[in-house]
Amino acid sequence: MIRHHAIALSLAAAAATTHAAGGGPYSAATNDPDNPFDAPIPGFEMGRVNPLFSGWAVAWQNYHRADGQSPFSDPDLALGPVTGDPFEVVALGDLTEDAIAAGATPGSITLVFDPPIEDMQGADFAVFENALVSWDGGVFAELAFVEASADGVTFHRFPATSLTAAAVGPYGTIDPANVHNLAGKHANHGSESWGTPFDLADVGLSHASHIRIVDIPGNGAFTDAGGRPIYDAWLTFGSGGFDLDAVGAISQPMRFDEWPQLAGLPPHQRAPDADPDGDGVPNLLEFALARNPAVPDATPPTRLITAQDATRRFTFVRDCRVADLVLEIQSSENLANWTTIAVSTGGASFSALPGHMPEISETSAHPIRSIGVIRRVEVVLPSNSPEFLRLRASLASP
Repeated sequence: MIRHHAIALSLAAAAATTHAAGGGPYSAATNDPDNPFDAPIPGFEMGRVNPLFSGWAVAWQNYHRADGQSPFSDPDLALGPVTGDPFEVVALGDLTEDAIAAGATPGSITLVFDPPIEDMQGADFAVFENALVSWDGGVFAELAFVEASADGVTFHRFPATSLTAAAVGPYGTIDPANVHNLAGKHANHGSESWGTPFDLADVGLSHASHIRIVDIPGNGAFTDAGGRPIYDAWLTFGSGGFDLDAVGAISQPMRFDEWPQLAGLPPHQRAPDADPDGDGVPNLLEFALARNPAVPDATPPTRLITAQDATRRFTFVRDCRVADLVLEIQSSENLANWTTIAVSTGGASFSALPGHMPEISETSAHPIRSIGVIRRVEVVLPSNSPEFLRLRASLASP
């Protein structure tokens, strides 16, 4: 039996939206939501691991610590969710100048994701290192290249930019606004937990099962995609080099029964038609609309979809990672008989059905500009269209 849920509404005025001003060229070490390049992604939300992340690394391969030291050398600490604990990390080790001159290989580790990370809208994953903001406003950063692979054999390096003009010393700081597509530029230390976003489109991959992190000894001997020297805090010891906390996947298709938001609910409240937070929105619709089933929505259920003006314009927010949902935009003259006018299956964009001509557009709906998997859908219908509209969510047949 296919289970479904829907919200119906009469056309009404739409709520206004606002946008914060941005800064840059590239993003700051902490909260910088409107940065167009690499707005950092929080590791935690409301005191728990950010539910935006659909998964974390499940295994590691080929861990190499370059300096041969033993502290912070447990690669298992790179698995699972971000901790924000600067000591719960695996260090890749730093290289001395002599070792660099001799051609020694920088430290590295490869993380495995199952299911693979897919290339969706915006950032597809985020890397967390234990960088921290310094008293001078810069960030104490130990940087690393990031590489992705679809098969664990052939890796593609993200094209990095480093505009830091000169060496910063063993425990100096850099301006993170001068760095792009390098892990380690965002603070992840206690209450300031921010991950660096990466988009698989930058390396031309449709999906990635393996992510490799390669330390950069920051004396300028290693260069970015434009041939410029990369500087960071160098030489460091103990937890020398890049210190990996976690890598979180964002762009993984999710089935309803695998939705991370359900894990925090009692088993008897995880059914598609359950409403554990009592806000009138059942779990299946919370899943479709990218909402939290454990927190009552401030917006009444009939206003989760908003509409305005004589042209029958309405909007709603959806999660494009919902792999086992069928979403239908439906219209009605009487709230009893409904006609499907457009369909989205498995998170794909909406397609109008024959005989119907709605104008449908989608944009990012998340307040953090790097995140694109949460979409705002806008539907425009002719003024003579039926008065009532609804979104219907169904679990697809196996």
